Amino acid sequence: MLTEKLKRNKQKVITLSITIVITLFIFSMSLFSGTESGEMSSGLSVNIKSLLDSVFVNNTISLSTLNIVVRKGAHVFEYMILGISYFFTAREWRLSILKVLVLGLLTATADELLQNIPIDRTASALDIFLYDFGGFILGFGLFMLIFNKKYNLSDYEIYNKLQSNEISPRKAYKYLYSSESYIRFTNNAHFVKLRIIIPDEAKVTKFLSVLFFFPIPLVLFKLAIPFIKFDKMDMPITKAELIKIVNSKGIKIKVNAHTKEKVIIKTI
Repeated sequence: MLTEKLKRNKQKVITLSITIVITLFIFSMSLFSGTESGEMSSGLSVNIKSLLDSVFVNNTISLSTLNIVVRKGAHVFEYMILGISYFFTAREWRLSILKVLVLGLLTATADELLQNIPIDRTASALDIFLYDFGGFILGFGLFMLIFNKKYNLSDYEIYNKLQSNEISPRKAYKYLYSSESYIRFTNNAHFVKLRIIIPDEAKVTKFLSVLFFFPIPLVLFKLAIPFIKFDKMDMPITKAELIKIVNSKGIKIKVNAHTKEKVIIKTI
């Protein structure tokens, strides 16, 4: 258990460190003057121009146009790499998609503002949203589509598949812990699904099922909590603790009252 925790902490440090290094590299590139930045991209532009001229006899693409494409392409590429890095950081640190996108946009904005420091360079809103943040979304989104998977198998089903050799132990582990690394749009809950079961009162239970068929907005649920009477025998947590718990998405609370009623609270 301790070894697994140390391994997880190590992965968290590594992913965060890589993301920070890439971010600092991007920022450092923005501190070069326009002349220095142009010189770095001009060499590649000349090589591409020569290649195009050798392949296409009547190539009309000018060197200046290629230079712009190379420079903007560099923006897209470096932010695409940053987006990929953020994907792994988000998995280890359990960041939501929303938080990652906000961080990506803030990074792109800060990067462009840094370009105001060199005398011959200026920030561009177009670069922020199209090339920088666009590249970030491209990298992060691509890895989300490929690797952000959640397997809806119960522990029992996974165990049976493992016993019958339908899946390997490694895959079983992946199925069991996929939810831990699954990146959600937001980690905060917005609704509460409530189910109340009263033994020997089928009609009342059915009525309550209809009444609470639709999820309850979390705001209303939290407002109602102070007016609900808690029995410490049934609910071993305080109202303040319950309010804090239901803020997180995917929480499931089962309350088995000593009078045999059952209350199931699920946050979504």
